Amino acid sequence: MTRIVFILVAFLYIEEVLAQDFGLGASAMYNPQTESFGFGVRAEFPRNRMSIVPQIAYYPGFNKINEYYLGVGFNYNLFSLKRWTLYAIIHPGYNGWINYEFSAKKDARYSNFDLEGGIGIKTGRCFKPFIEYRYNIHWKETNAQLGFVYFFGCKKGKGYGSGYGRGGKGGGKRSKRGNCNAYD
Repeated sequence: MTRIVFILVAFLYIEEVLAQDFGLGASAMYNPQTESFGFGVRAEFPRNRMSIVPQIAYYPGFNKINEYYLGVGFNYNLFSLKRWTLYAIIHPGYNGWINYEFSAKKDARYSNFDLEGGIGIKTGRCFKPFIEYRYNIHWKETNAQLGFVYFFGCKKGKGYGSGYGRGGKGGGKRSKRGNCNAYD
């Protein structure tokens, strides 16, 4: 019982502390070179124009390639037009290639370190759908992701959110457009 109370208190504390600066999301992925479909989950911590984005992705066993990725992306907002934001992506990560032994590649192995670069576009207020296109430098292949991130504590239509991280310039004030600027 004590553990449940501790977990509940910790969850409420984390939600309160990170309310304007924290989002959770999911995505569906497709890799055209391996003809593989996958899915992923991510957290997002925006700071000014950059976001730190821890991610986990998995390509299930029904694909030719069965693997998972663990990494931390760095997204940098390039520019915004109306409610759309274009951003650049740098994503170093670890790749666990589960069925590598069936590969014809001579350098195939279970543990790999990868670096992806790419571009994405997002829109929305508290619920932010996105599309990303990435290139994996190690495997010389691409993937596309379609997903969303939801920012906790963002009050839709109230202009709530710091916009620049804790202690930054936004200070929880209403943006000029009156939208949730927890990420903008």
